[in-house]
Amino acid sequence: MRALVATLLALTLLASTAAPHVHVRPTSGDECAVCVLGHTAPPRCALPDVAPIVQVTSDVACAPGLPPVAGAPLGAIPGQSPPAGA
Repeated sequence: MRALVATLLALTLLASTAAPHVHVRPTSGDECAVCVLGHTAPPRCALPDVAPIVQVTSDVACAPGLPPVAGAPLGAIPGQSPPAGA
């Protein structure tokens, strides 16, 4: 089903690009976006780099955490001996 939908969308896109662009109403001075993009020259220079710059002032040092817990504590499971300190 997905392949059929993808094929239909691709064929629709190809048909829309191959068909000539026709205005259904007389132009009133405002050109449509397709006509403007079709007759516009590409930009002469590249766009400026507007990405934010991350400035690191110092290294982040965190205190070491607790060791990982593995399994249940002694005495938590029935039949297991109680902890040595009890």
